[in-house]
Amino acid sequence: MREDRRERIALDEAYEFYQETLAEGTSDLHQLANSLKTVCRALDAAEAGEMELTMRLWEKIRQALFDRLLTSFPAHVVAIAGNGQVLSQKDFLPDDCILELHPEGLRRDDDVFQIDIEELHPLTRSRLDKVWCERPGTRREDFVGGQAECEGGVCTLKANAMIIGAEVLQVEAANGRQKAYSSYWRLYWQSYCSPSSREKQYMVRQMASLEAVWGNLHY
Repeated sequence: MREDRRERIALDEAYEFYQETLAEGTSDLHQLANSLKTVCRALDAAEAGEMELTMRLWEKIRQALFDRLLTSFPAHVVAIAGNGQVLSQKDFLPDDCILELHPEGLRRDDDVFQIDIEELHPLTRSRLDKVWCERPGTRREDFVGGQAECEGGVCTLKANAMIIGAEVLQVEAANGRQKAYSSYWRLYWQSYCSPSSREKQYMVRQMASLEAVWGNLHY
């Protein structure tokens, strides 16, 4: 099932959601999931050279949103070893495995979230190890308890936590939308004027990539 454009959250909105969640927490599974999707798409686009972001800072936002998703909502967890093999509960969770999270209550095809297990907050990792030995499903109660704001370079969404690099993140989130808007319409008119169908398709894909991060730019 394809994601409805109206349900997409732009990167600046995802960052605002992150800040609000730090201050107040959240019970909105869909908004959390959509914010995480947007940050993941933005990081993919930055890695591909399609946009400029301070990767190490936005990776912290992704880590924190994933941590909140894992520790706040019930989910089915799949662990994939470095060789691509899906692990069973009889196996320990190795440091090189990838976690695949399927939150309950989400039904879209892309409502699946992956992260390297080494990117988890150490306390989250230790509690997940215990749960994993018992069952593949997690619940909020499995992670109840205090967490340090940051440990081992990984930060969790804890109320009133300091956001490292907040000024940089705020500027990139705010300015990025305007840059994306300008790029979108430049591509739109280039596509409109191009006589080449192949070139048109390429530019349309670029426009779709921009909207995947910044929401509806056709206004």
